Amino acid sequence: MGGQQWPCAEARLLLKAEYEGPIASLAGYLAGHMYEAMHDLYCCNPHDGPSPRALFERFIAWSPFRRSAAVVEVSTTR
Repeated sequence: MGGQQWPCAEARLLLKAEYEGPIASLAGYLAGHMYEAMHDLYCCNPHDGPSPRALFERFIAWSPFRRSAAVVEVSTTR
């Protein structure tokens, strides 16, 4: 959309609306696209592509099913 990397902000809004109920379906859809991107990058240009973390951030981290990590306090007293 508009020459931006997919999923751009507009595509993310459309995906959230389309997959409002079936969150697991959105997870599978996004993971599939991330896998295809990783495969294509490795086959076409394995040395200059984005890091796996960058691809995760682009495809998965923005999604509504991601939760922030809970802070766990560890007690040192017994």
